[in-house]
Amino acid sequence: MERKNKKNKNYSNKKHNKDFSKNQNKREKANQSLPKIILDSPICPRCKQPIQELASALTDKKTGEPMHFDCVLDFLKASENLEATEKITYIGQGRFAIAHFPTPHDFRHFEIRKIIEWEEKEKDYEWRSNIANLFSKI
Repeated sequence: MERKNKKNKNYSNKKHNKDFSKNQNKREKANQSLPKIILDSPICPRCKQPIQELASALTDKKTGEPMHFDCVLDFLKASENLEATEKITYIGQGRFAIAHFPTPHDFRHFEIRKIIEWEEKEKDYEWRSNIANLFSKI
């Protein structure tokens, strides 16, 4: 495919393709030198299914073991009395919030009615430390 640059000179995509191939080869070599990380798939204490995305798991309050994020969310939805204009939202650091949306279709305006501390801030969970140690080896 022929193009014209700003100086109206013809050039082809050959240089671009060559640079792309060079960079792709560098990326492949770099990926080969990285250690392959294999994570365990622990069983969720709530649904009894394997946890495939361990990095997004939260800690079960009873056992301290990992559990699916969605299982925590489902548990909270069932245990909290929500009004029609309220939703449970994850706000980070192991915390959820019950947010009130005055206009149901407008998610920009809301008020946090309650914060639910799901995980203890200061506590180190062994399963999470193991993940951090694996990823720090990269």
